[in-house]
Amino acid sequence: MTIKEIFTKLSNRMVGAMMVHTQLTELFTFVDLVPDMNRQKKQLHEETDGLLELERYCNQHHHLLVTANSPPSIDILNLGLLKKSNRELSPNDRAYLIQYGMKEWIKWEKESKIIYEDAYRNLVSISEIAAADFVMKYIHDVDNELMNAELLYRVRDGIDWDLATIYQNQVG
Repeated sequence: MTIKEIFTKLSNRMVGAMMVHTQLTELFTFVDLVPDMNRQKKQLHEETDGLLELERYCNQHHHLLVTANSPPSIDILNLGLLKKSNRELSPNDRAYLIQYGMKEWIKWEKESKIIYEDAYRNLVSISEIAAADFVMKYIHDVDNELMNAELLYRVRDGIDWDLATIYQNQVG
């Protein structure tokens, strides 16, 4: 793979990540889970900044214009329960949607980590060590995000997705 191909693949993934975090922000807003909504908004801003940083790096270091050319299709919000008004949601519906959103987030981050690690390996294999070092930042970022998402999932799973506890923990 060439540098342009590798960084275009990363750009596609980052645009997809922006879509994931936008949709998860909407999902958590829909179930009135403010901390999760804010967490996803923060991730959206980080992904946007990361994409701009990646594009600038390619331009300044490799004299290449890299843009997403085929980002993944993201359709987290195409779920039957989301067709209802949020006032119509039962507590079980809300718990399901929170768990669903968390699972989608974790799945996305696991896949992203693999893609970023592959980009790193590909850059090393073509002796682009500085570029690989640049990509390492994204690997660490996604690894930390995945760790935090999995921890939050385990905590909520440990309380059996008890809505009263989840919502109580968002206050203050």
